[in-house]
Amino acid sequence: MALFFLVMGVFTAAAVNETGNNSSVNNTSSPRGGVVQPLSLWSSITVEPSTISLGTVPPDGTERSYPDAVTVTVSYIIAFGDTLSVRASGNLVNTANSSLTIPLSNFKFSTPSLSKRSFTTSNQVIMTYSGFRGAQSVPLSLYITVPPYTDPGTYSTTLIYTST
Repeated sequence: MALFFLVMGVFTAAAVNETGNNSSVNNTSSPRGGVVQPLSLWSSITVEPSTISLGTVPPDGTERSYPDAVTVTVSYIIAFGDTLSVRASGNLVNTANSSLTIPLSNFKFSTPSLSKRSFTTSNQVIMTYSGFRGAQSVPLSLYITVPPYTDPGTYSTTLIYTST
């Protein structure tokens, strides 16, 4: 089970002329896929909100935090040590000019049981779950740092959640 989440944030870059800078992320759901299948009989992932705006962020190199900005819930039937993971599609890319990016290492997350870490393009386990039937949720806090001199615009990436 994989769920895609597009992170949408609006970043206002305080460039010389104080022009605006935007960024975004989106969540969408897709059926279970990939090489590794969950051990559970059935699983489903939901993410709230499905799209998130991180607001106006100046390009000053200061990290901004968004506590418990996203809640990811996995529902399952017969799970034995299954995992919920997250990865990003890549750098945050300017939607008007794909040559302009914010490095993915500047976009981070944490959970109540995981310390802050950068998103990567590889799966990172955010929760393990087991049981006959149930649903478990995990809140993600998000963090973004817009580097100095980042060109204004809307930047986006997709977060992908996978149950295995």
